[in-house]
Amino acid sequence: MSDPKSNAAANAAALIAAKQAEIRAKLAKFQEQQKGGTTNTTTRPPLPTTSSSTRPNYSRIGNNQRNGGSNATDPDLIQQKIAEAKARLAKNLTNISSTSTTTTTTPSVPSQPRATAKGIYVPDAKGRVGTPQVGLDATGSIDLQAMLSSIPKREVATAKANQRQKKDTTPASGIIMKGRFDKTKNPYLDESIETKSLIPMKRKPRQLKFVQPGKFIEKANKERKHAQLEKLKQEIAENVKKAGMETELDISDKALKKEPGPLAEWWDVPFLPNKDYADMDITPVKPEELDQLVTLYVHHPIPIKPPSEQNNVPVVRSLMLTKKERKKLRRQRRHETQKEKQDKIRLGLLPPDPPKVKISNLMQVLGQEAIQDPTKIEARVRKEMAQRQKQHELTNEQRKLTPEERRQKIKSKLDEDKKLSNEVAVFKVKNCAHPKHRYKIEVNAQQLALTGIVIVHPKCHLVIVEGGPKSIKAFKKLMLRRIDWNDMPTPKNENGTSKTTDMMDIDRFNVGGEENKCYIVWEGQVKSKAFRKFTWRAFDSEKMAREELSKWNAENYWDAATAITEEALAARQPEI
Repeated sequence: MSDPKSNAAANAAALIAAKQAEIRAKLAKFQEQQKGGTTNTTTRPPLPTTSSSTRPNYSRIGNNQRNGGSNATDPDLIQQKIAEAKARLAKNLTNISSTSTTTTTTPSVPSQPRATAKGIYVPDAKGRVGTPQVGLDATGSIDLQAMLSSIPKREVATAKANQRQKKDTTPASGIIMKGRFDKTKNPYLDESIETKSLIPMKRKPRQLKFVQPGKFIEKANKERKHAQLEKLKQEIAENVKKAGMETELDISDKALKKEPGPLAEWWDVPFLPNKDYADMDITPVKPEELDQLVTLYVHHPIPIKPPSEQNNVPVVRSLMLTKKERKKLRRQRRHETQKEKQDKIRLGLLPPDPPKVKISNLMQVLGQEAIQDPTKIEARVRKEMAQRQKQHELTNEQRKLTPEERRQKIKSKLDEDKKLSNEVAVFKVKNCAHPKHRYKIEVNAQQLALTGIVIVHPKCHLVIVEGGPKSIKAFKKLMLRRIDWNDMPTPKNENGTSKTTDMMDIDRFNVGGEENKCYIVWEGQVKSKAFRKFTWRAFDSEKMAREELSKWNAENYWDAATAITEEALAARQPEI
């Protein structure tokens, strides 16, 4: 019987020998690379080949185990096999070392590896022996983990991202700048551009620029001359207006009436002793003395309501319904009324309505009675029809408002319209002195409860009206759309003859064959009304017209109407 332990030892020895040969070949190649660097030769060391004689015969070992293994117990046989394995291992190492010496440029001293119980020692090129290159573990096999950990690793960036990051972290800025102008490293480099122009230059320090003497003095003198010229123009314009002459200067919005500004704004008054900004030049304000006035709190002005909402309750508008919805509500309301009436008839509170007999349903309603005396029945039916028609008309007349009630209703609506806001509209007409036009303007102003004035002057005819929003809207339609200003027939008396009095002389304000038009100059809201009633005035002088309007603080309307041209007015007319 063969010993199983001896067979296992033989198999292990054979496997160890094969693995040791393979590892030694790899180790020799690595040492060659360390000594001579990276070589350009592509020659690879030959791998250790095991022939059929050196290869362990596992079948024979198995047969010996099955046949009893009589030779396995011989110690001489085991020692012989171990010696053969060591001889094969030494032979392979010799071949590997001889191959590595041929590939290197410097000759090396051949040396033989030495195997011990701690590991396999491989001498270096000078014959020196150090620590074991291939170590063994506790079981006697090769310690692969220790061998791999002892092999040094090269720092090679494999991924493109790692390579880019490694290049960006280099501290040498000169190398980076040098690489920017290398065609191999920068494929986008344009060789036609000079390299010096691409290198960023340092910013040059700015030079001091001194102000030339007398620069600001000259600027101040120009501003003083301009202010004096404006003051002179204003004085000339005021003198011309007082004389009643037409001014040829450029009249802008400054010529309109405006209230002068305060000497100091209300938020600056606590900081000024005399409430005037002139105090700033005499006694400057010291911030350290104003601790009580200047605080961290923000002062918010009291909001001022518009004139239309100061004393009035906000108007709640009723919901606007469509025609279909209004019909539906009327139908429901009449149905409820009819149902209540029917309930009262059932309870006996009201007498039942007589049958509504017509010529069309005469035979269906009366029946036998109509057959007996058709003529009598037809006369009675026609009488009932006339009576119902008369009752219907009488009921409608009773529902109508009387003339006094109608006037009172219109007046109340106009009064409510006035309470909303005070609207003003200013119109400019070439000629509105014709009796036909004058009648329409005066009557409509009276019916719409408007106040204002009409100024008739050869230069322009000005119409100023004040009232509620609805009244002004209706008057605008009258002036801009309803009146045909070119329709000016000859005025006639009651007997049909032509009227040739001085007051109705149309030739006095003839437009000279031009088209007569009406333009709206301005419209908007004012705080309070300026006129008490609607009047008509005719003047030959501009000074007299301005004096009349100045009584009502409305001369700014005249300035605005005379300053603007007809082309500018025509360009900004609203669509009515």
